[in-house]
Amino acid sequence: MKANFIYSNLNPCGGGERFTLATLQAVVEMGIEVDLTTLNEPNLSKLENAFGKNLTSVMNKIRKINVLQMFDQESIDSNITNNNYDLIINTHGDIDPYYSPKLSNTKMITYCHYPSAKSFIESEDLIYFDYHLRINRLDSYSNISASESTVTLSPSISYEPSIYNKKTPESTTNNFEKKRRRYMKWVKETYDKMIKNSLLITNSYYSQRAIFRTYGIDDIIVLSPPVAVNQIRNHLGFSQPLIPRKDRYNDILVICRIEPSKRIENAIYLAKLLKERKIDAKMIIAGSWKPFYQQYYENLNSLITDQDLSDNITIKIDSSFDQLIELMGTSKVYFHPREGEHFGISIVEAMSAGMVPVVPKIGGQAEFVSTKYQYDSLEQASQIIGSALAITDDERQRLSDSVIQFSETNYKRQFQLIVSKLIYNINFVQQYHFPNIPTIS
Repeated sequence: MKANFIYSNLNPCGGGERFTLATLQAVVEMGIEVDLTTLNEPNLSKLENAFGKNLTSVMNKIRKINVLQMFDQESIDSNITNNNYDLIINTHGDIDPYYSPKLSNTKMITYCHYPSAKSFIESEDLIYFDYHLRINRLDSYSNISASESTVTLSPSISYEPSIYNKKTPESTTNNFEKKRRRYMKWVKETYDKMIKNSLLITNSYYSQRAIFRTYGIDDIIVLSPPVAVNQIRNHLGFSQPLIPRKDRYNDILVICRIEPSKRIENAIYLAKLLKERKIDAKMIIAGSWKPFYQQYYENLNSLITDQDLSDNITIKIDSSFDQLIELMGTSKVYFHPREGEHFGISIVEAMSAGMVPVVPKIGGQAEFVSTKYQYDSLEQASQIIGSALAITDDERQRLSDSVIQFSETNYKRQFQLIVSKLIYNINFVQQYHFPNIPTIS
């Protein structure tokens, strides 16, 4: 039994990448051989720094890593034909188009975190096509046929500047534009076929409703992603409530990748409000960073300076997971700056560490965060934080206990049941009932 995992780039080291490694673990533990098909060679040392040795060790159990130049029809067909997979698992189903008519005898699971790709494709979003799908490689990829290599034979692929910034002869530009248009059309058609011909899983009822509105599909399994709650609780003493804990600082922690979609500027404006209200608190923004978003990173630093917040905000780049746990253990409040989060792995991590989560009212996180910690304006968020800095240890324990069900162990058990349903025809729907995500009152 062979499975092929699809994920275009593991190197950003965010929640989606941790989710993929945990899902790989779940399938490997079933005794199924696994391959990984990607567009970028995984940086194992970076993954280990971000997620630790235990989780990253699953990479050593992968049979083969297929590095494609691009997701295109001939490359996908070749990837499937040459390897004779029994199961395809796309854990980047909100971004990566992967489908082929040759999958007729192959089962396919697509974990769609949110139907983001449809709007990206229709708006011809440059970040989607340039950063995620590497459309810039068309420039040196005149025959977009199978271009697959194993990771042991292919050097690491570096990201080149956007082709839209290059000066090329008019004939070359026109030729590329035709290829670009043809490729965008193929992406749209392929992504739609993938969604409509997969067993769909998503992370929250919020995302489930969005997929239904977008595609009219209603038989979508809701399975919340795995979170390292046990590791965090054990490290910080929340698994044994009577153990004395370290004192916490009046710190507000923000954890997210440094990119525009995370709306980190909202955190900076919040810090300005807190300073104006004379609330004695510092803010730490911790996240992974890639050169593609250098301009955004510089803009954030300029905004901090312009708002006279250099003494109030610290940005920490590419912290290890152990370092993040330490930050969570010494900070009091977690702030989430983006409205419409699909689930919010970092929110659950923070809650497992006993932090008060201050989050927007709209998004998947509203399904498990108490309404008293939800905001609909930065002004309201500042008021919630003012109170949250003074909560008791009992409340921190209750917050930590409330997210135990999101553990990696629970996720893997439930994902394995789904895989069994597909490949062994076990009618697990009648035998097992996945727990609904509880809401804290």
